[in-house]
Amino acid sequence: MILDEIIYAEVFNRKVVIHKMNDEIEYYGKMSDLEAFVGDSFFRPHRAYLINFKYVERYDSTTIYLERGTVLMAKLKFPEFVKKYMRYLKRLDLRVQMSH
Repeated sequence: MILDEIIYAEVFNRKVVIHKMNDEIEYYGKMSDLEAFVGDSFFRPHRAYLINFKYVERYDSTTIYLERGTVLMAKLKFPEFVKKYMRYLKRLDLRVQMSH
């Protein structure tokens, strides 16, 4: 599985459900293990969710709107989310500039 294909993951009934554009993958595991594996292009805005910054369409202090769904934002995580998302966008912009 390519990490770029993951829109978000959620914990549901002790399973991790990975949501992709046209598919879902379920397995028994810990969200913390997935979070450690995926790196800094992902963020855990709530204990039950892990999102891929690539698919963020917009956000506010309670919700992150993704290409295929919405995810809750824990209030205490909002400042950290904004900071890391801005860093992600800056890295993305640098990659685009370097490719031209």
